[in-house]
Amino acid sequence: MMQTSLQGLAGLQVSRLIVGEFRDSDKLQDFERGLLTGLCQVQMEEFVLICFREFEDDTDTLFNCIGNVSTVRLVNLGLEEISQVPARSKVKQLECKKCSFEDVPALKLSLFKELRVLRITKNKGLKNFRQNFEGLTNLEVIDLSENRLTFSGCCSPQFQNCPNLKYLNLSFNSNIRLTGDFANVKNLLYLDLQHTTLFGPGSYPVFLSLQKLIYLDISHTKTEVKSQCTFCGLNSLQVLKMAGNSFEGNKLASNFKNLSH
Repeated sequence: MMQTSLQGLAGLQVSRLIVGEFRDSDKLQDFERGLLTGLCQVQMEEFVLICFREFEDDTDTLFNCIGNVSTVRLVNLGLEEISQVPARSKVKQLECKKCSFEDVPALKLSLFKELRVLRITKNKGLKNFRQNFEGLTNLEVIDLSENRLTFSGCCSPQFQNCPNLKYLNLSFNSNIRLTGDFANVKNLLYLDLQHTTLFGPGSYPVFLSLQKLIYLDISHTKTEVKSQCTFCGLNSLQVLKMAGNSFEGNKLASNFKNLSH
């Protein structure tokens, strides 16, 4: 019935199309292969798919007819993997909220070459970040907040050839180890790490290469500042939030002296 209804939209131009249910209790049983074929003849600016329990064989047809949509939002879905991405996709903003990922699907997401904004949030089972984003030269915003991520080597290896990344939100995750290697994301302006247990900051200057950063939030990250050069290199910083952390001895005053402005 839904497939037939969507086929009846052929030829229309719409600003936003929402398919699914608004209440979790009414979540549709499953997403069958070819369900969205009727949308190939619909011109849309934004497409929202909401509340499906399961995807048939992790269907590879999800993006077949929405690859030319500027904004795609996938909300409260039993989606475990990103479907096959069509060539020359025009998706610029993609949101995956409350899906069923266990690993950040960076490799397939890297096929969205026009992507500027990516949000993967509130995925309770998302714990791993083993894949790397590659070649997303237009990407400016990544929001990976409110998951349960635990990974080390943050943050250069995860973002290969993403030179325009300016906003990175890793807040409200589990454990992240910062190595001080931000070479691939040295143009960051905004970095939010609040309420994520961090390893590295406070012991040595892990932010040294983020000379363009203007906003840093490390509140409630269990950071113990032992080094006098914790914030060295943050020459453009305008906002620093660090509530809920501790400073050793007179390290607070010493660190603020190093923030020359």
